Parts: sequence; C-alpha cells; structure tokens
Amino acid sequence: MITEHLANRDLRATFATGDLPSSARVVIVGGGIVGASVAYHLVRLGVGDVVVLERGHLTNGTTWHAAGLVAQVRGTHALTELSKVNADVYERLPAETGVETGFRRVGALTVARTEARMQELLYAVGLARDAGVPAEVLEPADVKRHWPPAAIGDVVGGTLFPTDGTVNPGDAALALATGANAGGATFVEGVRVTGFRLRGPEGARVPSVEAVVTDRGVIECDHAVVAAGLWTSEVARMAGVSISLFPAEHVWVMTKEAPGAEESLPILRDLDGYLYVRHYRGRYVIGAFEPRGKPRAPAAIDVGGFVEFGADWDHFAPVLAAARQRLPELEGLEFEHYLRAPESFTPDSNFHLGETPEVRRLYVAAGFNSQGIIYAPGAGAALAEWIVEGRPTRDLAEVDVARSGGWQNNRAWLGERTGEMLGRLYAMHWPALQPATARGVRRTPLWDRLDQAGAVFGEAAGWERANWFAIDEATRDYGYSFDRPNWFAPVGEEGRAAREGAALFDLSTYSKFMVEGAGALAGLQRLFTSDLDVPCGRVVYTLACNERGGIEMDPTVTRLGEDRFLVAAPTLAQRRTEMLLRAGLPREATVTDVTSGFAVLLLTGPRAREVLSATTDTALSNEAFPFMAAREADVAWARAWLLRLSYVGELGWELWVPTEFAADLHDKLVAAGAEAGMRHAGFFAFDALRLERGFRSWGHDMGPLDDPFAAGLGFTVAEKDADFVGREALKAVRGASRTRRLVSVRMAGAGPTLWHGESVLVDGERRGFVTSGAFGPTLNAPVGLAWIESDEPITQEWLQRCMIEVEIRGEAFAAEASLRPYYDPGGVRLRS
Repeated sequence: MITEHLANRDLRATFATGDLPSSARVVIVGGGIVGASVAYHLVRLGVGDVVVLERGHLTNGTTWHAAGLVAQVRGTHALTELSKVNADVYERLPAETGVETGFRRVGALTVARTEARMQELLYAVGLARDAGVPAEVLEPADVKRHWPPAAIGDVVGGTLFPTDGTVNPGDAALALATGANAGGATFVEGVRVTGFRLRGPEGARVPSVEAVVTDRGVIECDHAVVAAGLWTSEVARMAGVSISLFPAEHVWVMTKEAPGAEESLPILRDLDGYLYVRHYRGRYVIGAFEPRGKPRAPAAIDVGGFVEFGADWDHFAPVLAAARQRLPELEGLEFEHYLRAPESFTPDSNFHLGETPEVRRLYVAAGFNSQGIIYAPGAGAALAEWIVEGRPTRDLAEVDVARSGGWQNNRAWLGERTGEMLGRLYAMHWPALQPATARGVRRTPLWDRLDQAGAVFGEAAGWERANWFAIDEATRDYGYSFDRPNWFAPVGEEGRAAREGAALFDLSTYSKFMVEGAGALAGLQRLFTSDLDVPCGRVVYTLACNERGGIEMDPTVTRLGEDRFLVAAPTLAQRRTEMLLRAGLPREATVTDVTSGFAVLLLTGPRAREVLSATTDTALSNEAFPFMAAREADVAWARAWLLRLSYVGELGWELWVPTEFAADLHDKLVAAGAEAGMRHAGFFAFDALRLERGFRSWGHDMGPLDDPFAAGLGFTVAEKDADFVGREALKAVRGASRTRRLVSVRMAGAGPTLWHGESVLVDGERRGFVTSGAFGPTLNAPVGLAWIESDEPITQEWLQRCMIEVEIRGEAFAAEASLRPYYDPGGVRLRS
C-alpha cells in the first residue's frame, strides 16, 4: 500500500551525507527536489563527481510543503516536453532506489465554468495528444461520474488526464537524491555558500566559474548550478549574476476526515475558482492560486528551513467560498492544517534554466512558480544534458535565463509583479494577455505621442509598446478573445495602411549594440554566418549559430564605417545578444549597449518614399538608395541613420535617431504623412504583416536546435573565406533533403484565428504545430508559421499533395502549407 506524506519535516536521507570535498566536477547549490534531480541525471549520464550543498536539511526549503500534484502537460509544446516525463520518473524510482515516492496515477480532472475556459482546456488536450499523453474531453455528467462529491450546476465541461497523479514531494526528492548518491554524488548538509571564485583566461571577455566558496571551505569545480529555490537570486548575486524571481506565500489547507474523500478521486482543478483539490488520507487538500497573491521579501523569510507563516483565513476566504461552491461537503467540515509557506515566482510565470550570461559554466534551475514537483525530473535532465554536451539538447527558449534583463531583479518591481504572477497560473490564459501590475518601468521617447494618438500599450521586456491604436476611447482596452478580440478591426486597418499607403511604427525597443575597434570585422565574421565584409552603408540580415549549426540569434548588422558596426536584435533578446557579442568577440572589439541611446521609427508602405521625401533632401530612389542600404542624413531637424528595410515586407526605411530628437522627428513625419493618409500602427499589425511575408522571429519560430536550412534561412549562410561558428556543421547539411521544415501556413477562408501552438495535421496525422499565428489583413485569412515533420523529404510538391489541417481547440480546419510566403514571395515590394 502506498503511504501519502505531505508537509513532511521528519524526512532524513537514507544515506550518509558526506564531508565537504576540496573539488568536484559539478557543484550544485540547493538540496531540494530540483537540485536532487540535476544530480541524479548527471549521474545517469556518467558524471559521478557531483557535490550537492544544502544550507539546512535536504528538502527544507520549498519541496517539503509542496502539494505533490503531478501534471504532464503544460501551456506549450516545449514546456510539455519537459513536464511529460515526470510521472514515469516518479513511478520507476522506488524499484531503482528503494525509496517510495508515493506516486499514484489517480488522474487529473479540470472543470470549466465558462465557454471561454472550455476553449482553453481544449487547447491543452491538443498539446496532450501531440505529446502522446492520454486526454479526454468531458461533459458535465462525466465530471460528476468521476468526482461524485462535486457540484456541477455551473460546469460547462471539463477534461481528464487519466495518467496524471500525486506524489509525496519530500520522498520523491529523497528518491532522486538516493539514486544520485548511489552513482557517486555527495550530499553535504549544514553548509552555507558565501561566494564564487571566477577566472578569466587570457583573451576571454566573460569569466568562468572556478570554485564555490562556503563557510566550511572552498570547492574547486568545472561547473556550478544554483538550484536554491527562493534564495537563488541572492546566491547568484554573489557571482554578479541577475536572476529575476521573488518569493510569495502559497497556501493549501487540509480538512479533517471527509466522507466523500475517496482514495480514487483524481486531482480536481477549478481554475475559475483559483483552486485545486486532492485526496489525502481520507481528507481533502485545497490549494489556492488566488488572483492577488502576497509577496514576501527574501529578507523577511527565516533561513532556518521548514518555514510556515501561520494561518490567514481572511486572505483565503474568497478561495474557500469558491471551494465550498464546488464541494458543498466542505460546509460541514473542520480544518486540520493551514499551510502557508514561501515559494518563488518569476515576472512571466516561466522558470529559469540554463547557463548564466555573465558567467560561463554557472547554471541556474529555479523560479518554478509552485511547479517544481511537475518540472523537476525534466528540468534536471535537460540541465544535466546541457552540462555534459556543452549546449542545450532541448528547446529551452521559453525558460532561458537570458530572457530576463538585469533590471528585472529590482526587488521593489518584483515585489509588485509577483502578487499578480501567483494567480496568473490559474487565470484565463488569453492570447496576448498583458500583465496589470508593475507597468510603465520602460518607456520609449515617443510614449506620450503614441498615447495621445490612442495607443493601447502592451509590455515586452518591461517596455511599454503600442500594440494597436484604438478607434475611440470606448475601445481603448483589451477585450480578450480566442477568435476575434476587440483589436481585430483596428489592427486590420493598420495593416492595410502599411500595404496600401503608409504606416509609422515605433521600434525603439529593439536591442541595439555598437561594435567598434580593430577586431570588430574579424570578430563579427567569426560570430555570424553571413559575409559582413561589405561596403560601408550596407545592412545584412544574418544569424549567429552554435557549433552544431543551431540558431542562437538573428540580428541585422549594419556597417557604419570600416571598424564600426550596428547590431540590432529583437526586444526580448537584449541580455542574450550582449552575452553572444561579449563572449564571441575578441578584446580588440568594444561592445556598447546603445539600446537606450537610439529611437527607431519604421516608415513603411508604398507611399513611404513620398512621405520621407518631404522631410529630407537625400535621394531616395532605388538607384540612389537601394534595398538594404544605410545612409546618414538630415531628416527634418535631426541627423539620423536611414536603413532601407522593412520587417513587414513593404518599401520602407528605419530611421535611427538619438532619443532627444525622436519626438520632434515623429511630429514632423506625422505632418508630412497627413496627405498620404499615413497612420500609426502597432506591434499586433507588425506581427501579422511579417507572418504574411513569412518572416521568422527568433525564440518563437526558431532557436538553438534549428539549423538555418530547415528554418528557411539558408540564404544567410555564406560560403565566405572567413571561418565562422557552426561552419562545418552547416556545410554537412547544406543541400540535404529535410524531413523537418519550418513552413508558412494559411487557413482556408476567414476561419478561427491562429495564435501559437495549434496542432498541424498532415493527411490526418499529427505532424507539427504552429509557432506564430495571426489574422492576415491582406490575405483575409489566418496565417502563420509551423514546424512540420514527415517520413519523407518535405518539398513544395509534397506539401501540395498532402491534406493539411490545423486543429484549433479540438476541431480540425482545412489549411495549406508552403515553403514560400503567401504574400509577395519574391520580395518585389521591398525592393520597389
């Protein structure tokens, strides 16, 4: 019989914890379930020289008070790949290690109170089926059959994942630790990390970890991992590394014995009530992810371990009311335990995993947003593979440590945002959902102008960006929908303006770097795939690849002078791009982050030349100013760099100007564009237009596991004299037939909108998924990009022979796929 344990403070290792060694191949800071998983998977890969350091006792931080829910499907395909292994790992560990995990495959049932929530649940069913995880769609009567104690009067439907389950959190961590110890890993309790020793060999721009410093001595190491839970940010600061996470209170309560609490009950999630319920020894455990959580500053949390804050029934009251509505039996039950303890949350609700940008071979696995039990097996395996292979072996872009800027470790900002992020786990996951708290921290120089023009702002890396421009004040807010949100009409008008007349976009949030010096050209030639030894005044779209040929970034590089280059990358990639440049360039090249120094305006559309001509005497004809050219010129009253390119696929120029000149330049462009009907346009239109044209976005459509040829970007890989990172790997696949490719997809007719993650069916089989989607205003149909896999080479002819469908929230819709974009495939309009 499996024994269940929750909030287990009496857990002790079945093996002897060791003394502090003087060296190890890998040192892991943190003895919770994540640190134990990393050690366990390192050992399974043959790395036995591992030391795990724990300040108190194993599992005494967050692991001990987890509710033990095991879910195999998360919100995206990449995250589901990390989570779906958990049940199998917890199930096999007892036979392997002799330590019972308490894992029980009771299943997980989620109910929907609204049709919108049901649509969200159907999307998760598609993810499950793509991943090979069993999933069932339930009618209200089915819910009652699986959960007899539940009231279903307000339920419109539900889903059941029958192979999900529950586990004893502390026991599961101990099983992983026992397996790691059996393979050679040493666990040391009662040791406090006080710092890191870094080294910077000759020629290196980025230091590497050399040793971990503790209050009991120094451990030299090749790699170090910080998996210290809510203390991770504090520990990482000792190495000069920023990790944005913050503690908040997480609550569950346990009833006394309940007649309806049968052992066979699946986990019950009522997301609209912000609660979950699980069986525990004839009792109910009710947990909350309330809309407004309670952050706790790290300094206010006792470091002694096994921390509880005591009951707060007033705060829990709204969730308890919702729970009683769902389970009327609770009205007559008393409570045995109120568990209120700290867990760590991140600003975007995704955890942090991977190598830190600032220090080589220093890794982080933390910020699991109360999902450490769910992710620990997969995250531990992914990080162990990264350490052993020297590169990521899985798609980790969503959880990459480098996605968060250094400024996002500001404690005051984190404290405000964290209260919202706790509840975000169970809130409606609308497409384009915007955070409501900690807003306005980064604003472009044109924020007030755009605000006056009716901008509806969204957040990206803390920036306030205009997502669209409202037609009137009554619609100047987000009206979310899975199909036609309230921005559908204005975004369409903005798109048509860009296609038929002229549109003005504020792209000031781009990540921008100046690379200068004697080593600039040679360094960039080594780092990027394209030939950058071009005449001054040329823009090159290029890729940074890893040694395996995977795409690490896709910037534009503009040669401003003989030894002066401007590198522009996506907004969300500022920290990552700086890491790539500083780590990849020689000391003879200086790297300066000029993101805040330049505003960028994109003037685009068939009448863009007409509008721009009214503000400059620079010749703008195709002969004088060809596509992908760059010129420094006077525009209105500003001196600007003009770059002839447009990510939306039309004639256009990016105007790069020092920030203090931006507002005046904007005003004069608006005045000049009035006769041409120029209008402001936002990022929703920007994204829809780039998808019509088939333009890729790093981190969404491609990443470090995807090579340029599979991604449709083989033209960026030059056969140049200069060597570059990934050259040999890319040479081996150039011209090879591909059974996995990134393709454009278009729905047949103006059906449901594509967003992200929808399953692609090829001749009725699940063969891929959409990476980015939108409603194409020019095509008058949903359009996007998708990865497709096949048993035979994917060619244009093959795609035309196949029956393509896209499954949108449980229903398959006719579509088509192409290796070429559906709008202006030859790029004529860009060059017109």
